[in-house]
Amino acid sequence: MVISNIREAGLSLIELMITITILAILVVSGTALTGQWSRQTELDKASMALNSAMGLAKATAIRNEFAQTADSSASQICFDANTKVLEVHKASATQAASCSNTVVFSYPLSQRIEIKNVDTTSFKCFSFNHFGQVATEITGNCKKNLTLTLSNGTLNESLTFN
Repeated sequence: MVISNIREAGLSLIELMITITILAILVVSGTALTGQWSRQTELDKASMALNSAMGLAKATAIRNEFAQTADSSASQICFDANTKVLEVHKASATQAASCSNTVVFSYPLSQRIEIKNVDTTSFKCFSFNHFGQVATEITGNCKKNLTLTLSNGTLNESLTFN
């Protein structure tokens, strides 16, 4: 009779089930953390796009390519809440800046982003005169208050421009 001292190596069914359970718990918790991180990233991108649009709109207004007076809009930031696109428009030779004029800058935001005014109404636009200052209700629907709230699900960020 031959007795071998070779022991076979392997995993038992219990060890395999424990390993799979631990991996499943790690995957589920990692997914929850990644979702929150992703929403925060989208909110940060929207905030940076709004800051860039604000700077570009001011520069475009100060450049005042078509010699707009203080009573008219030289540039305008517009946000379409349906398409979630943020745009900067400039005046033309024949009319003041509006959301239907030439687009200088266009930035598509995530579909989950919402931009609201202080009074919780949807943000539509800011209008700038040729000094680069936010103009007072030139177009009737643009706001003068420079505080906005960006939100993405449960995440909120408040921005105040000057």
